[in-house]
Amino acid sequence: MFDPYDTRTPLFRCILSLLALLLITGMLETTLKLRSRASVLKADSCERTDFRQQHITSGLYRRIWKMAADKETGTDSFIDILTATMLNSDFYPEQVLPDATPYQKYKPAEYEQLKGAYQSVWSDLKYFPIPSTEIYFENSYGAPRDYGGPRTHEGCDLFGTEKEPGYYPVLSITDGVVENIGWLPLGGYRIGIRAPKGGYFYYAHLDAYEKEFRTGEEISAGDILGYMGNTGYGGEGTQGMFPVHLHLGIYIRTPHYEELSVNPYWVLKAISKKIRNYSY
Repeated sequence: MFDPYDTRTPLFRCILSLLALLLITGMLETTLKLRSRASVLKADSCERTDFRQQHITSGLYRRIWKMAADKETGTDSFIDILTATMLNSDFYPEQVLPDATPYQKYKPAEYEQLKGAYQSVWSDLKYFPIPSTEIYFENSYGAPRDYGGPRTHEGCDLFGTEKEPGYYPVLSITDGVVENIGWLPLGGYRIGIRAPKGGYFYYAHLDAYEKEFRTGEEISAGDILGYMGNTGYGGEGTQGMFPVHLHLGIYIRTPHYEELSVNPYWVLKAISKKIRNYSY
């Protein structure tokens, strides 16, 4: 009697071959999909416009932190989830997409480089830079500016309901070290803090400093750096050329840039509830 399951029959061997072919085809299809997904990651991804926008809504920021907290691995997990989510949504996410498998498998060096760039921006954030609920700001990153010649705005401007120079204290968003301080024609009285994970946080147009800071001095998040003002656009001491505000810039180091600006707007939105209480 004919038995189709007899391993000695040509039919059984044909069935085995077909199953093997289907398995191999499925594996190849999966591999091609993973490679295709990984192809969005380039060696210079951390220098491209889409990355520099840092487009993450405050709601998504909180959901990623919750997922990281559920994993009980804290900041490292947050950065992994953030990096994968950005890549999986072409840098403009609407939901958390944490699978980093394609990038870790096929582009491990590029993935670690991009993850390090996100880490520089997001890992050290602790406080909103102004201890007040009266602050408003818009996404003006990349807007045209003309003082000193045509250029683009490399930061975000924060304004308060009180217009008086020296009224609002300016706090350090992060721990860090004073890297630059003093007068710049564009930035007026400014101070630059290098955070532990490498991000450079630049606070400009200060009316005055809180004290006589020194380069190399250690700063704690929440320390008062100075007071919101309107200095700049001229020789040292120039003020009143524009409304009182804080210009915040965030810069990272990349393979081709010592200081590359990223958009602070979404960072500020994400930490807008992290207001430190001060009486002033």
